[in-house]
Amino acid sequence: MTGHVVVTGGASGIGAAVVDRLRERGHAVTVWDLAVPARGDVGHCELDVTDADAVAAAVRAAEGERGVVRHLVASHGIRGAYRPALELDPAGVRRMLDVHVVGTLLTATAVARRLVELDATRGGSVVTLASTTAYRGWVNQSDYGVAKAAVRQLTENLAIEWAGLDIRVNAVAPGHTLTPMVQDMVDDGYDVGPVEARTPLGRLCAPEEIAREIVHLLLDATFTTGVCLPVDGGWTAVGR
Repeated sequence: MTGHVVVTGGASGIGAAVVDRLRERGHAVTVWDLAVPARGDVGHCELDVTDADAVAAAVRAAEGERGVVRHLVASHGIRGAYRPALELDPAGVRRMLDVHVVGTLLTATAVARRLVELDATRGGSVVTLASTTAYRGWVNQSDYGVAKAAVRQLTENLAIEWAGLDIRVNAVAPGHTLTPMVQDMVDDGYDVGPVEARTPLGRLCAPEEIAREIVHLLLDATFTTGVCLPVDGGWTAVGR
């Protein structure tokens, strides 16, 4: 094994695709998720990323099984309400921010703090998951879109703070990707036709395509930090 990576939200969707790609490259992988099915030689921990004490304990537990956690992919997330702001439930918005923003902060700082304790920060890296909804204003995105914009900002802040530690922090901003969460939206009546028509490449993205970019930023882009990379088929390049 050439390096230990924790993937939050790694039980399905983009996170699961990241796990598969990392395994192909010979990396030890531990998945943190609320429900984690055992997958061969992949470590797993059922974890709520908003629980600071549990996250800190999970870092040490993962370390004991597969060595020091040098890399993190924070790909956990929950679905937005997709409702006008006047109809949003404040409790739901708080939960959205807690999972996406606080959960990303807690997992990233737990990994970085442990690397500092071990004097092993050199070459560490983090990739977070933003979204195309983090760019500009969107209708019905005052919960999910705002949370993802905060993740994008958090990524830049951590990149600046941790550059001196040689820990890189980047983000990927997926466009419409056919994950289980999006499939649920389609099953509920969400029409992806207009999305495909507006996307220059003319289709939704596959989770594996997002995973390739995440792993590139995590492991190969050694002079890249503070970047939020849209992987959206040209969506953000299109004018209004």
